[in-house]
Amino acid sequence: MYFCDYHMHSSNSTDGKNSVIEMCQKAAEIGLNEIAITDHFEPVEGNEEYKQYNPEYYIFDVMKARAVYKNKLKIKTGVELGQPHMYPEYSTRLIESYPYDYVLASAHKIPGDIDVGEIDYKNADVRYYCKQYLRQLKKLAQWNRFDCIGHLDLPKRYAAIHGIVISLMEYREDLEEIFKILIQNGKGIEINTSGLRQHSKSCLPSLDIVKLYRYMGGEVITVGSDAHSAADVGKGIEEGIEIAREAGFEYITVFNNRKPEWKRIAQSKSNFAVYQQQDRMAQ
Repeated sequence: MYFCDYHMHSSNSTDGKNSVIEMCQKAAEIGLNEIAITDHFEPVEGNEEYKQYNPEYYIFDVMKARAVYKNKLKIKTGVELGQPHMYPEYSTRLIESYPYDYVLASAHKIPGDIDVGEIDYKNADVRYYCKQYLRQLKKLAQWNRFDCIGHLDLPKRYAAIHGIVISLMEYREDLEEIFKILIQNGKGIEINTSGLRQHSKSCLPSLDIVKLYRYMGGEVITVGSDAHSAADVGKGIEEGIEIAREAGFEYITVFNNRKPEWKRIAQSKSNFAVYQQQDRMAQ
């Protein structure tokens, strides 16, 4: 089995806790084959250039890590763009100026500078916010300068904190419109495993959504832990790959210089699965 974690944040993100080298050390220790470090570029009104993120520092850190872990771990350059369709000038300039292997795009906010994670789901009109979120995903898909969309049913993560269950499959027509755009443009989605260690206790998106993407002809699928610390690197990757397999995928996707490559999903588990089980038991 080829194990890769294509969503993680180092201390080059404002919410990252460990350095690039520390993230890579953990990845190598647990037997990952490949990682992409996707630090945040999150423009907001009044800070469209998002100066908290320094791409030169980030690229330098990755180059140093590659020298240390040569022949032990493939380390890809990546970035997670927050709502780049809202700030296309700045996001486009960034990805055209630096040698990223992988560009992940996410919708963290909806119009009005409302963060999806700050909505009071217990008292809000959940259907209204889900529709607003899906509209942003469609606009993001139409922007089309990325490789994959991240954690596609993100409101589920935060609603679960309040005991609210959200399933975007209730908005299947909206999802189909989004997937049609992605598939026509050769773009993908990620299976984000962070939900497994959070209140929702499921990947983002869930199996039914991944199945729909595959049924419609989707072929590009990555798996990422969304780790913000070295302790979470690789967590849930085995489960994420199993979701891809159950949805009908025979391959997971990796990227090199923004070009997709495919790694076959094996039929047997490896020592990585054993390590993950031991790691969970130790906690």
